Amino acid sequence: MSLSENLYNLRKMKNMSQEELAEKLDVSRQAVSKWEGGNGYPETEKIISICEIFNCSMDDLVKGKISADIKSEKEEYEKVMNRDIKGKMFGVTIILLGVTIMMIIMGFAQLQSGELEERYSMLGIISVLIGVAIAVPTFIITGRGAEDYRKNNEKISNIYSLNEIESLKNKITICKAVGVCSILIGVIIMLATIGLKTFGDIPQLSVACLLGCITIAMPFLIYGGQMEEKIDIEKYNLGHTKEAEKNQKLTGSICGTIMLIATSIFLVWSFTTNRWDISWVVFPVGGMLCGIVGIIFDNKNINKDNNKED
Repeated sequence: MSLSENLYNLRKMKNMSQEELAEKLDVSRQAVSKWEGGNGYPETEKIISICEIFNCSMDDLVKGKISADIKSEKEEYEKVMNRDIKGKMFGVTIILLGVTIMMIIMGFAQLQSGELEERYSMLGIISVLIGVAIAVPTFIITGRGAEDYRKNNEKISNIYSLNEIESLKNKITICKAVGVCSILIGVIIMLATIGLKTFGDIPQLSVACLLGCITIAMPFLIYGGQMEEKIDIEKYNLGHTKEAEKNQKLTGSICGTIMLIATSIFLVWSFTTNRWDISWVVFPVGGMLCGIVGIIFDNKNINKDNNKED
């Protein structure tokens, strides 16, 4: 396939007019029309600029075969990955919502006595279990789709242009900022309500305020983090080496073990001491440890890839 055909297909896939491309390249629309019609050839400098605009290699543009298949590849990739992201957002949010409801119920349980207090406590535990029961199938269903896609598509084309990446990065930054601000607001509300004794001697309600803000924050933080990973096609393509797959499995095993230990500590601590107001901290601590494990193995993959390139 010639440069003219590749250029035409790239422009159509990005829904870009000849005028828009000409403006970005600082040439006339007629020049772009000539290139696409095979009646002219862009200078090397312009070829480099075209590759940057469409996020493709010079070999692909000049000698490769860029067809409309990339458009369908992008649509399929986005459909699967967006479904996975939404599943993670929903699952984590529903679990945190269950924990928040539990803390509210536990707070009101302190106002009761005897058998009624036990019933309230049981309702709190049930709210968490319901959240987990809804979230786990969601993780399995959406995660399986993404896993199957990765197995069947070990490498994909550069489906995002630089403009698209820049636009998505701005959106990602906003989402992360909203998430962090929401958590900070939750911390402020918790400290203020405890200090002012807004809820009297029921600290669980202050903690519930913090958890409520964290519940609001998590979809934004998950969306930002997962979208950042989704648009990193180079990382996706490098993630299918044997070493990367080994590290991913090891990371999953370690994180699974960490969260099982965290759950065991939470249940034992809560039932033996009845300190539901603070025992929940084991979950964010476990989450942070899982994040650290993920960063360590990601850095291992990056360092090995860089050593290979050197």
